Amino acid sequence: MARDSLDLGSVKVRILDDGTFITDAGNVFGEGRKAKIRGAMHAVLVETNDALVLIDAGFGPELPGALEGRYEIRRESNLMDSLEDAGHSVEDVTHVVLSHLDPDHVGWALNPPDFPNATVYAQRAALEEAREMPEKDGRRLAVPAVERGVEEGWFELLDGDGEILPGVRVEVRNGHSEGHQIVWIGDGEDVALFTADLAPAKIWLNPDLIAGVDTDPKAARKNRIEVLTEAEKRGAPVILYHEPKDFLVKIRSSDEKGFEGIPIED
Repeated sequence: MARDSLDLGSVKVRILDDGTFITDAGNVFGEGRKAKIRGAMHAVLVETNDALVLIDAGFGPELPGALEGRYEIRRESNLMDSLEDAGHSVEDVTHVVLSHLDPDHVGWALNPPDFPNATVYAQRAALEEAREMPEKDGRRLAVPAVERGVEEGWFELLDGDGEILPGVRVEVRNGHSEGHQIVWIGDGEDVALFTADLAPAKIWLNPDLIAGVDTDPKAARKNRIEVLTEAEKRGAPVILYHEPKDFLVKIRSSDEKGFEGIPIED
């Protein structure tokens, strides 16, 4: 059974579940791919002495209308159920960190009062990119809610790397999108890494595999190599947001595929 929790010193990590999605491979790899693919949505809950942090937020209660026909969500339970199973309520969440503004990462975070006591964080560059996307693009759909959140004071735009609070540090790694941020969780040598869509599943541990939805393939490859090399060097567990089963892995260099993920099991 895949492990779904970590203790990193005083920081406790729990991997939550918002179900899976089914889509045509062409929506991820580019035109010409006819097969169906399945991806999970594994948000991360980080409990420190003073805060409860949610990293990424699934598709939300329902699929956005603009994505109907392109994606299908399958759930027995959702992120809110998973949060409750972890022993917390929505009122307990103090911070929500969004890696970027794709709809499968922001869904539960942009509809207050889903987390009435939380501040939501993303990079300013992510919002600026989303504003320039086509009208029905998934990232563009997030713009009105983010702008409203900034105006109302519950959404904070970041400008580069930084510490959200002790034990939660964001690092900008572009490629999949502008302003895409990964998250290092924990203190000192005892850390884990949330890669978000820089390396969202085990197949993406191969730096040469580039998604059709990556906005800057060269940056995606470069940043993936650098980040996974650091995770291997530090012995850091890596949380793979879209991996259905082996979503918590240790990284190991591979001559054939660049890197491989060794599942961490209970």
